[in-house]
Parts: sequence; structure tokens; C-alpha cells
Amino acid sequence: MGTRGASTLGPLLRALREDAGLSQEELAERAGLSPHAISALERGTRTRPYPHTLRSLAAALGLSEEGRAGLLAAVPARSPRAAASTPGPGPRDLPVPATPLIGRDDDVRRVTDLVRTSRLVTLSGPGGVGKTRLSLAVGTAVRARYVDGVRLVELAPLREPAQLLQAVADTVDVARDPSRPVLDDVVERLRGQQLLLVLDNVEHLLDAAPDVAALLAAVPDLTVLATSRAPLRVRGETEYAVEPLEVEDLPDGSPSPAARLLLDRAQRVKPGWGADPGDADAVTATCERLAGLPLALELAAARARLLDPASLLDRLDSALEAGPRDLPPRQRTMRATLDWSHGLLDEPGRRLLRLMGVFVGGTTLADLEAVAQRAGTDRSEVATSLEELVEHSLVLADGPGRLRLLEPVAQYARDLLQESGEWERATAAHAAHYLAVATEHSASYRDGGQVEALARIDLEHANMTAAAERALAAGDVETPARMAWELWLYWWLRGHHEHGRRFAEGALEHADSLEAQVRARAALGAATMAFAMDDVPTAAGWWGVAHQHAGGSPDILSNAVAGEGLVALMAGDLPRAQRLFDEAIVHAEAGGPPVEWTWALGHIWLGTVALLREDPDEAVRLIGEGLASARRREDRLTSYIALYNLFQVELARGDHAAARRHLEEGTALSLETGDQANLAYLLDAGAVLAAASGQHARVPLLLGAAQAIREAQGSHGYGYYRPDPATITAAADDARAHLGPDRYDDALDTGRGLAPATAAAMLRDPAAGARLPDRAG
Repeated sequence: MGTRGASTLGPLLRALREDAGLSQEELAERAGLSPHAISALERGTRTRPYPHTLRSLAAALGLSEEGRAGLLAAVPARSPRAAASTPGPGPRDLPVPATPLIGRDDDVRRVTDLVRTSRLVTLSGPGGVGKTRLSLAVGTAVRARYVDGVRLVELAPLREPAQLLQAVADTVDVARDPSRPVLDDVVERLRGQQLLLVLDNVEHLLDAAPDVAALLAAVPDLTVLATSRAPLRVRGETEYAVEPLEVEDLPDGSPSPAARLLLDRAQRVKPGWGADPGDADAVTATCERLAGLPLALELAAARARLLDPASLLDRLDSALEAGPRDLPPRQRTMRATLDWSHGLLDEPGRRLLRLMGVFVGGTTLADLEAVAQRAGTDRSEVATSLEELVEHSLVLADGPGRLRLLEPVAQYARDLLQESGEWERATAAHAAHYLAVATEHSASYRDGGQVEALARIDLEHANMTAAAERALAAGDVETPARMAWELWLYWWLRGHHEHGRRFAEGALEHADSLEAQVRARAALGAATMAFAMDDVPTAAGWWGVAHQHAGGSPDILSNAVAGEGLVALMAGDLPRAQRLFDEAIVHAEAGGPPVEWTWALGHIWLGTVALLREDPDEAVRLIGEGLASARRREDRLTSYIALYNLFQVELARGDHAAARRHLEEGTALSLETGDQANLAYLLDAGAVLAAASGQHARVPLLLGAAQAIREAQGSHGYGYYRPDPATITAAADDARAHLGPDRYDDALDTGRGLAPATAAAMLRDPAAGARLPDRAG
């Protein structure tokens, strides 16, 4: 055949096409691609196409499995330099444990082999046996096999099976369509990708197993590695039982894997612990008593600072007899280990451990003290008891000032909290505290405290979500409704539009029980989230609800009326938009300094109306008033909204230097707040400016980067702006005409692969684009 000897992608594809008797145009039509894309691949100007492109080509050519594999194998591996510059999973990349994995080399090898041959592998076993650590090691070992990476989906914080697919969607940055099932959106995002999903802690979500099976059936190149105390029991699953570590010494007399783990962790607490030959028997007996369970061994090792090996062994007896007899033996041993650790605490320590079960995603000492006080515990005893919990490895110091429980310990603490009858009081205290935290920081999103407030809420967002969900389940509708108002601008700035909308609308399902102004503020949160998702009709409805229930409150009225003005602006009804923005400004003036943020935005949006009416001088005057207010308050958000609009004015006037200054300043402020949605608009603006300035090579790079950000955000809407799509299309068409279709498309792909900060550097440095490649690959 003509394919013989063809090993690189371009020659191989050409040979396969010619063997099939197809022209480039015919293959392109069959594969749903453009002829120039086929030409670029065959000429070698595009050497690393997307996986879904290769799947389409294989189907169009009618290749066998062997032929398909050969086509995939012809794609060159990324060089270390290229791999380093390619954005990875970012914050969801596999974590790197601080301590070595001991005694699991054979398990890692076996599971990596299973993942090669099975698309669903479940690591099963009791809590604390080390399933998560093993899954991370396997994911790291097989990372190079998966073109699109390995993603960890942490399921332990979830409570409902229906949340599993949403967690997957969040992890792989799915652009959600609220009108469709989550499964459909996830399938659309992952189809054609070679990806390994690590689903960690599935055991409490086993009713979602059919969803996992459906996802695998719909995405042929997806592989799932799950950890669970029980198998998923679906077709195609390969179960791998993770056993405790061996406790018998090796034939050559060296310590067993369990003993090596115990010694390693104990000697990190107290160097030299267990090193005396006379300690060997006690170390071995301790490992046997703890059944080789890694978490149990780690908890025991924490006592090494106080107990020598013989004394530690003596303290195990009573604890090993505890635990419900109807649990499997290994679970019974795990409960015994945790009961033993609990039994070593004094009563204040036990009380604090129970209370810590209420937190999700960790906490700080200050927050722990505040919740403890609300729950009726003297906050003065918290620090002392916390030190005891840390010493016992029941609480981990996870980064500067951050405290958390390992998930098995957290579940144990939650069980104790419920068994003690303290759950309702603790969850109420937790919810009240985190509502207060949200309220304390919400005003800072509108002034110079933006960056600090965002960083604070980033750490506590999981606690706030859990607090609202528990409150709603307990019949407290007001807490989640108030939380929606305090968090909506955080969600906007962080791109959590889908989450925020679900959150706010969930509280509003019980709106009849809410006081009018609480209902109105929750409706404002729901409206802005819907608007950010391009659902303008729903947003208009919620702004109408807020207006109806405002009760004369200037801050509610100014926000609701301004929102209605944005709806009119989007509809092109400039007279109505101007009237509503004027009215919003009047309400804001009545509200005084706390509502100045809306006053400033009202002027900026009036400037947008003036710009659309081709009155640039009036636009500059109005926007300038809003910008002056924002700068006085050190409000980055309002500042870069104003700067974007001023950019539009100067671009229309032809003053490219002034337009660039506004763009550079807005980019710097946007990076400080981490507002990715805003950055996408600035990248589009930079592309328009580049085209107007004759810098054609920069246009597809900037547009590609903006596209990637919007896909990751899951939205194409951003209601602060009224951009002109025609200018963006014209810039793209102009650049394509100058570069040619192949070079343009290659540069667009390159732009899509740029990290947001790298793309932003092109806006702040006019020469940056010259250092980027013109072609992808």
C-alpha cells in the first residue's frame, strides 16, 4: 500500500488519502473540515491537530483500529519546552503529596497496566487504606499516555449523586447550557479527547454509577480511575482491591512495608524513633494490631513524640476492641484506630474534633474560634485543644494558617457530631459565621480591598456553599438568600456564573417565606448571574422582581433599575436605556457613599449610550465622571469598565496611542482582580487595535486566547460592556487576508493555547507578539 514507509503525520495522511482515492476537498467534506486544514496537515505546517480532528479523519478514511492507532501514533510528542509552555489543568492538576508513598510499587505497576487495558478501573477498599494516594501515583505514572491530561475530581465534599457529573463538568471547564442535561454538555466537551479522570471518593455517590457508565459509553477515548469503598457495579468495570500494607518482615529480615511507613512517619516527628534493635518487636506488633492500614499507622506515628514503641503498643489495646461489629473487619479496624485517637484526647479536644466536622475544605484558627464561640465553646480553649489535635495528626496544617481534616477523619468527626446531638447547633453556628464573613467582605469588591477580599473568599467558598445548603435543608431560607446577595459580585469576578445562578435561584424557590428586601437582593444576584450567562430574558425577570420588592431601598432600586437599563442597552433601545440609567443614578445619589459604585457605573453606561449615538465628546465626559469616582475609591472593577469604554471612544476617533494606554491600564487592573471574563473582552479589543495598527500577526493570537477563556468560563456574556461584534469580525477577516488561511488558523490555535497571563502580556507590551510563533506546532 501507499502508506508503507510513511511514519510522520503529513506523508502518512497523504498516503492514506490517496489509497482511498480521495482528493483533499473530498476528504475535507467527509471529515467536516476545511480543505486548507487538510492541506496544512499534509504539508506539515500543522503537526499536532486536536484529537477530535484525528478521529474525524480516521472515520472519513474508514480506517481499521490498527490504521487509526497508526494515525494517532504519527502525531509527534511535545518537546519538553513545548510541554512546559502548554497550559495544563492549572489549579486542578494532580497534587504532590508531601511524604513518599511507601510499599505500593507493585500496586502502582499493576494498576497502570489495568488502566492501559480497561477504561474503568475502580480502586476499592476500606477508608484509610490509601486509595487516594495510590490513584495519584498511578495518575502521575500514566500522565504521558493522555494527550489531554489527567484530571482529579474530588467528590468527598459532595452530598448528592446528582452532583457528580456537575463536579466533572466544573473540573474539565465545561461551558454549561442550563437548558440541557449536564451529561450532554460534558460529553460535548470531552468527545475526541484522550483524558484520564480520577474520581476520588465515590462510595457515597454510588447511585451516580450509571452516569459514569453513560459518560464512558459516549466518549470512547475517556478513561476513568475511581476510588471507592465499594465497586460501582457497572458493565466494563475492573475492580482492584487495595489491600492494607504487609505487616510481616521480609525474608531478608528488613522491615515490612507497614513498618517502614510507621518508622518513616514517626521519625519525622521524633528522629531516631524505633531505630534501636530492641524496638523491632514492638514496631512489628503495632503494625499487626493496626492491620497495616496506612492512615492508622500515620495516626499512631503522631504519638511518637510522647511514646516510645513499647509504650505506643501498650496504648493500642482498648481502642482495638471498639467499633460496630456489623462493619467489615478492615472498617472496624479503621473505626477502632480513630476511636483510639479520639480516646487519647481530653474532653475539650474531643469537643473541638467534633466541631471541626462541620467545616468543608478546611478553615483558619480565627474562623474556628468564631464558630466555636457561636456553638457555645469558650474560644480561649480552642488554640490549646487544636495543638493537641495537630499532634495526633487528626488535624493537618495545610499551608499558611490553613487547617483541615483528612476526609476519613472528617467523616468520623461528623458522625461524632451527629451522635452527640450537636449537629444542628454546630451547623447553625457555622452558617451564621460564614454569612457574617461574606457580608463583611462584600463591600470590598467595590473599593481598594478587592484583591484581598477575593483571596479571602476563595479559601472559604466551599464553607459558604455548604453553610447555605445545610441552612436550606434545615428550613432556613433567609441565610442562603442573604448569602446570594453578598456573594454575587464575587461569583461575577471569579466566573462562577452557573454556580451562583443555581445558588441564588435555589433560595428564591422559597421566596414566599422571605422578607421583601431579602427577596429583592437575592433576585439581584440571580439576575446578574443569568445576564452573565447571556440569558437576558431571565435576567430581566429577576431585575423586575427586585424592583417590585425594593421597598424604597436606594441600593436595591439603583441596582435593579440599572439592570433594566442594561437589558434595554442590549436590545438597542437607547432612549429607554438612557432614561433608566439616569433614574438609577438618582437612586444611587439618594443612597449616598455606599451606593457610589452604582452611581459610577450609571455614568459609564450613559457614556456607552452616547458613544452609540456617535457623540464621543459626551461619552468621554460621562465615562470620565465614573472613572474619577472609581479611582478615588481604588475600585479596579469600575475602573477597567470605564477604561474599556474610553478605549472604544479613542479607537473610533483614530487615536491609537490613547486607545492603547487605556487598554494597557485596564489589563493591569484586570489581572490584579483575576477577572478572566473581562480579560477576554480586552483581548478582543486588543485584536481590533492590532488590525487597525497593521499588526496582523497579533490578531489571531489575541482572538484565540479570548476564545479559550470564554470556553473555560462557560459564558459569552459580560453585561458591563456593549462591544461591536462587527469590528471584531472585520479585524479577523483583515488578518486572515494578510496572513493567509493556514497561517491565520495556526496562529489562532497558538493563541488558544496561551496562558491568560501570557496573552495579557501582549496587550501590555506592543512588542510581545513578535516573540510568539506565527504557526502552531
